[in-house]
Amino acid sequence: MSKTWKRLVLGFYALASLGIFVLWTLNLARGAWEQSIFKYQLTGNIPVFHLAAEFLMALITLVGILGLAANHRWGQLVFVLGIGMFLYSAINSFGWALHNDLAQGIPMILSALFVIPALVYLLRARPIA
Repeated sequence: MSKTWKRLVLGFYALASLGIFVLWTLNLARGAWEQSIFKYQLTGNIPVFHLAAEFLMALITLVGILGLAANHRWGQLVFVLGIGMFLYSAINSFGWALHNDLAQGIPMILSALFVIPALVYLLRARPIA
C-alpha cells in the first residue's frame, strides 16, 4: 500500500474519531436527551452506555493511530481494535440513520468501507506478533 493510501486511511479514521468527540459534544450542548443521559429512552437504550462506547471507540482508534505513527508494535493491535469498533458501530447504527438522518449515514458507510484498505495496509505493513 502506498504512503498516500496509508495517510488517507489513517487520516480518515483520525478525522472520524475527532468528529465523534465534536458531534457528541455539540449534541449534548444542544440538549440531546433532555431527560438525562442516565435515563432509559424510548429508542431502547440508556444514552450514557452508547456515549461511553462511542468515546472509547474514538479514543482507542486515535491511540492506535498514534502508536502506528510512532512505529510501536502495539499500535497495530490497538488500531485493529478501533476499526473493528468502527465497523460494528457503523453496522449497528445505520438503521437509526436511515430512519432519522440519512446524512449521518454517510460517515457510517465510509467508516465501514475504509476497514478493507485499513486491513490491507496492516497486513502488508509488518507482522503483529
